[in-house]
Amino acid sequence: MAQSRIKTARSLVPAEAATIGVTVDHLTAGLSRYLTELGLPTDAVLVAPAERMRVLNNLPDVASELPEEQRARAYYISKFIAACGAGLFDAALNFLWNETISNLREKVARFDLDYFLDSIINDPKRRASIRSADDLDKLEDWELIRGCLEIGIISDIGYKHLDYIRNIRNYASAAHPNQNELTGLQVVSWLETCIKEVLSKEPAGGVIEVRKLLRSLRSETLGPTDVGPIEDSLQRLPDDLVRSLARAVFGMFTDPQTPADIRNNIVLIAPPLWAVCLDDTRYEMGIKHETFAVNGEVARRSLAHQFLETVDGLSYLPTNALASEIEAAVADLWRVHSGYNNFHNEPAYARVLAKLVPKNGRVPVAIEREYVKVLLLCRIGNGYGVSARIHR
Repeated sequence: MAQSRIKTARSLVPAEAATIGVTVDHLTAGLSRYLTELGLPTDAVLVAPAERMRVLNNLPDVASELPEEQRARAYYISKFIAACGAGLFDAALNFLWNETISNLREKVARFDLDYFLDSIINDPKRRASIRSADDLDKLEDWELIRGCLEIGIISDIGYKHLDYIRNIRNYASAAHPNQNELTGLQVVSWLETCIKEVLSKEPAGGVIEVRKLLRSLRSETLGPTDVGPIEDSLQRLPDDLVRSLARAVFGMFTDPQTPADIRNNIVLIAPPLWAVCLDDTRYEMGIKHETFAVNGEVARRSLAHQFLETVDGLSYLPTNALASEIEAAVADLWRVHSGYNNFHNEPAYARVLAKLVPKNGRVPVAIEREYVKVLLLCRIGNGYGVSARIHR
């Protein structure tokens, strides 16, 4: 049915092209006379009829790519076409951008809002102020399209196209004062881009796998036997989706309002997720831990510490924070080494310290001297004798 309507619309174009052209000419002449009578300028106000016809002649083919259901409610596209016919390309570009942004907001809300927000907002205070789909208008347009790239709603090439159109819209549309000229082919090509990259496109592939995993974390009770298939799925994800998923999972875990059963699910899948993260993502989580501490968010800081402990990621804390953690661990190790029954008590404290030391063995300079001294003294012994357990 949809295809027959598209074919009918295309077949009407040659027959009606002349009629549309005459209508456009009459509209231009009438508007120009009206503006003149009002004493208003007419030069560089309306685009030449020939440029408008380039848009109108190409529209049926381009619009046919828009799904019928989407087309039926694409009011801004109707305004876009009306503005093109009237010769107001700058207004048309603004309408096209509004349709694109509205569609992206709808996709984000339908896909996974929390996942999207955790992927793009690093400031916990700002994140707390954006909770529902109604709050998406608080985001800048560039943040919205960047976030859609992060979670896979749009592709890399789609992002580059949209970012270019966003810039053009800022400098050449009715959104801001300007006298820049746009051509019919430019305008219709931007319509085609927005339809192909956003309006007619739905998430697929690894993006769907991520959405399923997030929903399982929130609604299911996972067990150890469920981790294997999830680990296999994580290893197939591209790095950009791994990064955005890790941000979302970390955000869920460190939210004090997250229920305990969800946090228990995250504890199960966090180690395999951490294993496929790149180092820049790991360091980002360490920085967030320090941000919570600096801002006095005790609960969040504690949960962030618990997450990093779960994945053996404490060594990715910022240098100052890592130095403080190592200093405390070294002091605890020295205390039990110097105390009674040290051979029995030391291993647990040594393991805590080992988790804080980066894989390359380099500790912060501020704690280096004390760290080396205590390790050497522990290795040498405390002079109180030999453990009978060792000899047995």
